[in-house]
Amino acid sequence: MRASQPGDPLTDRQKLVFDFVKSRILMGLAPTLREVGAGCFSHCNGGTQVTASLKCLNAIESKGYIERLNNISRGIFLTELGKQ
Repeated sequence: MRASQPGDPLTDRQKLVFDFVKSRILMGLAPTLREVGAGCFSHCNGGTQVTASLKCLNAIESKGYIERLNNISRGIFLTELGKQ
């Protein structure tokens, strides 16, 4: 299996997370990892929510839809691809 490339389509789960993140950014404030977890992975416990959120955000970033600033809370930004 090849690594994700910019512009690759999102999986259903990644699309759910991306839509959540994008809606929060468009409201004026990017979500934290915990907020993404609570909004998209409510079936998991707290620690697993954060881990699942991080894994999904990493995949979305590798596909070029978002950029993240490491070690910055709410450091998620839409790329030009993500704004479409």
